[in-house]
Amino acid sequence: MFDKIALAGGALALAVGGYASDIFGSDTSEAAQGRIYHYVRSNRDGTEPEHVYVYRAASNRLEVYKAREHCTPAAFATAWVDGDTGRATMIQSGWLMPNARHENFTTLAFDNEASRLSVDAALPNHAVHQQVRVEDPVYHLYDFDLASLSVQTMGLDDPRAGFAFGLPLVLTQPDADGRHLTHLGRAEATFVRAEDYHGTPALRFEVGGSAFGNNGGPLWLDADTHHVLGAEWGIPNHAGMEDFAIRLTDVQDSGEAGWTRLLTEHFEGCGTT
Repeated sequence: MFDKIALAGGALALAVGGYASDIFGSDTSEAAQGRIYHYVRSNRDGTEPEHVYVYRAASNRLEVYKAREHCTPAAFATAWVDGDTGRATMIQSGWLMPNARHENFTTLAFDNEASRLSVDAALPNHAVHQQVRVEDPVYHLYDFDLASLSVQTMGLDDPRAGFAFGLPLVLTQPDADGRHLTHLGRAEATFVRAEDYHGTPALRFEVGGSAFGNNGGPLWLDADTHHVLGAEWGIPNHAGMEDFAIRLTDVQDSGEAGWTRLLTEHFEGCGTT
């Protein structure tokens, strides 16, 4: 992830086959509008935690706010989604600002005909314009902390049948070829069993595939709505991390007023103008 400019973009893509005919217009999706999901992302041992808040703002819009602690730098992203396909048409991201404002630095976009994901980012010392092919019809940007994955899983007719997605990643530091944007490969989720997850009835999956090799791990979905409850995988999605874990800690149906209040509170009492 472009930590220095708080790149928090995400790719929300969904295949039509196997999903509700209108994912963002389905009963499950309509019920989720105005809902705020609070996750904590960390290493699998719980170290290096960061709060991730996902807001289902509207039928065609998803917003995400991420921060380690109150008053610290926070990332903010908005994804606009096509209601018929569930595919993001544009994602803008950058910093959260005081008084619930935000400043965008980056844009991620997917060209369906070319199967190409592109990133345009204004780094402090230079601009980045890069592309990568993602031929999987369903994909999720790994450093988006699975914020978009619930959009896919909530639209599945039968998640127990299994599902798959491409897993691109934005690198904080470029690789040997100078690339910030890469594609890890295909992630494949296989249903294991129904079980309890921290007091919530859940469906447990094992996630592997070319994206992970032997470094995959479990994924838990809510047994009723199929949104993401948690995951524990062996490959990190942020610089400085050892591996990856994420867990849902709270859900609020407080709508736009609650979301604005949450964003505003992040800098309250911090001496920021």
